[in-house]
Amino acid sequence: MKDPNLILEKLKGIREHEVMRDHATMKVGGVADFYFEAKTIDDIIKAVKVSIESEIPFFILGNGSNVIFSDYGFPGLVIKNMTNNFAFLKNESQVIADSGLGLQKLIMEATSLDLGGIDFLFGIPGTLGAAVYGNVGAYGQSIGDYVRSATILIPDHKNENGDVDPIVSQVGPEWFEFSYRSSKLKKQKGYLKPVILSVKLQLAQSQKEEIMRKLQNWRIDRQKTKPVGQSAGCIFKNPISPDMADLVGTGSKNMPEFPKERTAGYLLDKSGAKKLKEGGAKVSTQHANFILNYNNAKAQDVRQLAEQMRALVQQKYDINLEEEIEYIGQW
Repeated sequence: MKDPNLILEKLKGIREHEVMRDHATMKVGGVADFYFEAKTIDDIIKAVKVSIESEIPFFILGNGSNVIFSDYGFPGLVIKNMTNNFAFLKNESQVIADSGLGLQKLIMEATSLDLGGIDFLFGIPGTLGAAVYGNVGAYGQSIGDYVRSATILIPDHKNENGDVDPIVSQVGPEWFEFSYRSSKLKKQKGYLKPVILSVKLQLAQSQKEEIMRKLQNWRIDRQKTKPVGQSAGCIFKNPISPDMADLVGTGSKNMPEFPKERTAGYLLDKSGAKKLKEGGAKVSTQHANFILNYNNAKAQDVRQLAEQMRALVQQKYDINLEEEIEYIGQW
């Protein structure tokens, strides 16, 4: 860290010593050194540039699902992405939206214009940027199939003098190298990974009433299967069998749905994971791929419980489950 005062001087509205459990759906996590709410794309760009100038790591936070912040917090700047502008290109059945826009808001706005396609994401509590970052999906489909282009910030770009000089760039869907519940961004290590600023999605013309019928079906299905409580969403990805590897690897919407017996939830359930508890965290009795914070759990409780869950499936089925969530900060 070069000079913490530098970031305080250059970024108006920044806060020090922010408790991250207040910004995560699991409600666990320690203190971040700095916290900044970015309401515009320019805010994100400025925050990232100031972070780099100050030699302070940064992390872009969406709605706080799919992440577990360490009890030791985050040694740097957490940038809360609150951007929410969008514009529909009705004739092309497309939308350009800021990465901080919530999926529910986006879906409902599209529905009002008789535009569907991404309705399978209804009920997932995330932002557009986070969804693209993790190639989020459901019911055999993934958002990567609908991405037509994106505007990204490349933080580690170097100018002709060899100095780090972040730039904004336009990329196509192939740039993301989408795969099952992942992308090039999610696989990249370190904090200087590119930042999604906005995304253009290809939607589909449909009747509002038909879309609403689908949304109602998705809502009912999720109410039946997804537990209510403080959680980060699904802990593990569904394991990929050899016969599905080619299709899943592309993240293709032609990918078949996972057979029930190949889902992480089923394997965890049959392995006895629903009986597990650790500190204030426990496995949901409704869906074995969810961990609930039921009694002021610590982040370490959640991570240790996840390891116990993985071990049960490894022992019974010889399958090593891979996390869908991400662990953030120092562990």
